[in-house]
Amino acid sequence: MTAGLRAWLPPALHRRLTRMDAAIYRWGIAAVSPLNRLLARRLAGRYRPGSVLHVSALVHVPYYMTRILRDHGVAADYLAVGDSPWWDRADFHVRPSRVAPLAVLQELWWVWTVVRRYEIVHAHFIVTVSRSGWEWPLLRAMGRHIVVHYRGCEIRNRERNLQLHPAVNICQDCDYDPRPCATPLNAHRRQLAREWGSAFLVTTPDMKDFAPQAIHVPFFVTTPPTPARERDPSRPFTIVHATNHAGIEGTAHIRRAVEAVRARGHELRFVELTGVTHAAVLDALAEADLSIGKMKMGYYANLQIESMMAGVPTVTHVRPELMTTALRESGFIFATLDTLAETIEYYVTHPDALTDKRQRARASIQAMHDNAAIARQYEELYRGLRAGEGTAGRV
Repeated sequence: MTAGLRAWLPPALHRRLTRMDAAIYRWGIAAVSPLNRLLARRLAGRYRPGSVLHVSALVHVPYYMTRILRDHGVAADYLAVGDSPWWDRADFHVRPSRVAPLAVLQELWWVWTVVRRYEIVHAHFIVTVSRSGWEWPLLRAMGRHIVVHYRGCEIRNRERNLQLHPAVNICQDCDYDPRPCATPLNAHRRQLAREWGSAFLVTTPDMKDFAPQAIHVPFFVTTPPTPARERDPSRPFTIVHATNHAGIEGTAHIRRAVEAVRARGHELRFVELTGVTHAAVLDALAEADLSIGKMKMGYYANLQIESMMAGVPTVTHVRPELMTTALRESGFIFATLDTLAETIEYYVTHPDALTDKRQRARASIQAMHDNAAIARQYEELYRGLRAGEGTAGRV
């Protein structure tokens, strides 16, 4: 039954059908378990040495990441699970069936015709090809390795975050429904990661609050530089803010800061982007004077890097203990939600300071996120796993 039809069902009937579907799925996986074990034994030695399959939800970052790794000699492919209205490119695209028996057959096909051909599975967001992650223990038994790459709220703990950073944190106004940190599926996947992960990574150092032994590997610069555009003083000062989760970004606070600056007599054009494609965000950045984002997380993320690559200084928040000299001297502009209005007004009224930041933006972000150096980190990680050096960065 499709999701559209289920939406019309009474809640009680919907819950009953969901439980039935889950039970049928479990029975189906149990029924094919002997076949899976047989295939695992037969196909254990059949893989492409040195190959890495990145498994993720359908987003642009792992797509570009695998292209960059290929450019640096890593045999990397990208398998996307699920659909997205904002991105549609991957080497393999799994659209999981909502009908349990079909889902079981679909999972068998993908695991044994595609996934098993790779020596390393690099899982972003703890995404698995199957609903239950049944392939992970079999892959490890076959001598494959699993890199667990935590990228966000799949590893965060709301209570711990509120306790550690009570003044400001992304959990205060969480607008995920349901919260990914608390769903049974996510709890199950975290347990899978603990049991079967070979190495553990985080994309930003603030996440080490929740995975302290994980390795921080910086983001790649995933977009090519766009031609720098000279500022036209005759048009309004333009600020871009892009997010699909206004609560965790502090969007309401950002709007208020913009309005406060406007109330002081400054003409501002505020471009707020939600639910648009990656290309649309890049187009908006091409016309921006500043971007603002990640004001509550404690560190910046991929969109801020893309802004800097477009030659657009970005206002963001980095916790003091994560600050570095390179960050201070970069094209970043650091502020808190409390100081955001004053920060915006300063750069509106000091064009020379804005020009200085614009001139630093692209070069500084490329220095801090050197693709060749980051690719070497991944190469060394993969090489170590292939050499049997054991588990790295365990949580």
